[in-house]
Amino acid sequence: MSPARQILLVRLSSVGDIVLATPVAARLRADNPRARISWLVDSGYGDLVAYNPHIDRVIEYDYIGRHNGATGVRRLAREIGPVDLMIDLQHKVRTLMLAAALRPADRRVLVKRRGFGVFRALVGHDAILRSPHQVERYLSVLDNGDSEKGGSQPAPLLQLAAADLELAADLLGKPDGSMPIIGLIPGARHETKRWPAINLARLADRCIEKGMLVALLGGERDEPFSRAVSDSMSGRPILVRAGGSLGQLAGLLSLCSAVVSPDSGPAHMAAALGVPLVTLFGPTSPERWAPVGPRVKVIGMDLACMPCSNHGSSTCPEGTHECLAALEPERVWQALSEIMEPAHG
Repeated sequence: MSPARQILLVRLSSVGDIVLATPVAARLRADNPRARISWLVDSGYGDLVAYNPHIDRVIEYDYIGRHNGATGVRRLAREIGPVDLMIDLQHKVRTLMLAAALRPADRRVLVKRRGFGVFRALVGHDAILRSPHQVERYLSVLDNGDSEKGGSQPAPLLQLAAADLELAADLLGKPDGSMPIIGLIPGARHETKRWPAINLARLADRCIEKGMLVALLGGERDEPFSRAVSDSMSGRPILVRAGGSLGQLAGLLSLCSAVVSPDSGPAHMAAALGVPLVTLFGPTSPERWAPVGPRVKVIGMDLACMPCSNHGSSTCPEGTHECLAALEPERVWQALSEIMEPAHG
């Protein structure tokens, strides 16, 4: 790839997608060491890339406010300024409008569907994709779709603000380190990706019985489910955190000895922070979506109906949710014990 002076990387949302796109920033920096690399994200997601060493500038797209509509897109283009190379990993109407306003000399686009696949997605019958992994798909955009061309693959990266780490320590009561903290992620964007609350509560109780501390972590939309887990526990968690910024969540995750999560944004955050992670897969494909990190263990059932969705859904097509409901807490506990063994054997 020829050097570029001004590079715009576009991945607007969501949490997991942005984290999995950070290797693209690393490759862009390696190929263009003197370029100014900007990342465009939706408002609220800036914490995920604000401290990335490969990014010079983070721009937040206020698409329901000052950047709304065609006028807002033109305003955003003026704020961004001239662009030599635009990497569009979102490929939505508003990013196409932005490209038309920016008129970059070179533009690379992640095309998610072609031909009949577009129609299938519109009518709710999207083809289930197992591979390549999403990181490979993103990196292939830099090589014009040739996933075999890129060579070594950078790992996802998430770095913290010192203030978020300090706040996390305050929220967790500044534990002395003698008792491992297990971060449990109850929620996921789609209902079918959640492990049942009673199962998570049984795992939490097992952790407490073994002398560990338990923190329930998530976003505002996870609060009812987090409370359901807490109310079903015999013991009590040290923290039920539902809300706050993504930076604050990253700080909490970074202080955990290990994390257990469904296929969710916080799982990708934990993996990118290098925190030992057990992630539970049901309706989605781990071949495509598994978190990438130095100590990640993926577990799930082996059912003929899996995977049934690219991103999860509100209801199970079979009406049973067996892919996660049948995943026993004891099996998850064993996976957690194994992944923690090097540090807490």
